[in-house]
Amino acid sequence: MATRAGLLTRTPLRRFSVMEDAELEALEASAPAWLTECKFKTPRRQLAAITRASLSATTLGPVKLVYAHTVGSELAVDFTRQESNYVVSFALAGTNQVTVANEQALCSATRAVILSPQMVAGMHLSDGYAQVHVGIERFALDRNLERMLDRPVTKPIRFQIDMDLTRPALASWVRGVKMLLEDLDEASGLSAVGAEANPWPDFLMTGLLLAQPNNYSEWLNQGQVNGFRPQSLKRAVELIEQEPAGDLSLSRLCSVAGVSARALQRHFREYVGLSPREYVQRVRLEHAHNDLAAGAGKTVAEIAYRSGFTHVPRFAGAYRERYGVPPLVTLRESATR
Repeated sequence: MATRAGLLTRTPLRRFSVMEDAELEALEASAPAWLTECKFKTPRRQLAAITRASLSATTLGPVKLVYAHTVGSELAVDFTRQESNYVVSFALAGTNQVTVANEQALCSATRAVILSPQMVAGMHLSDGYAQVHVGIERFALDRNLERMLDRPVTKPIRFQIDMDLTRPALASWVRGVKMLLEDLDEASGLSAVGAEANPWPDFLMTGLLLAQPNNYSEWLNQGQVNGFRPQSLKRAVELIEQEPAGDLSLSRLCSVAGVSARALQRHFREYVGLSPREYVQRVRLEHAHNDLAAGAGKTVAEIAYRSGFTHVPRFAGAYRERYGVPPLVTLRESATR
């Protein structure tokens, strides 16, 4: 198929075909793995039409890239659960009218749509609609933003759903997406390097945060990245990050920081956005998550204790709230990998 010159000049992800010219039911069955769990409906006036679907997909660490194409009729798409991650949809052919609550946005030649976690969308696809879908894991984007701001992200990132691709910053980001898609079709391209060294996920996440308006844009636009922190706060933060399983009581943190409890708590609230206790838990959870993901332990309890937690059920609850899955799931996935 011919794709819009604004993004691509040929069908993307040819090396990663999942299905070609398949029945619509096959696309619906594959949606939970590659898109979002949903139901496709053919308009009543086109019930006799035969709709065919093609799908190609791959992953790069926390980023999922999908090409989908349907032909034969218009389609209504109802999501059957909330989004759990961030999803950007580009139209390569045709249009997609997206509705989220009282908001509407259109995927077309010059506009794209981004969905944030917990959104439930409805879509109307034109006949012959083709799209590139870029999915980014919620917690990976959170961690990327934390690195950019040098402070924890305490509220979910929420993007403006409508993306104007003619805006210079977004146009630059889209060119980067195009380069990645072309690189993926080269077996020895840059995208073929291992997940740890692959530069594409960081580029996509950082660029999206800077280019598309969101509830952290003001912080990012004001240049509040790696900004000033009092030396006393830096000493406390360094201790927490170097010894997450050690004695991190408020009294010890104050002793290391060289300030009173009231001053240290004020510094944490002002420059970190969390209390000292909340920051300690955040760092311990990150330490435990890294060990679980690496399979650096035989049991969840072993890793929890090693990360500074003394109550495993409370750890499991905090972990699930932070990462969206129980710690045992992360540990089992590491064994599978």
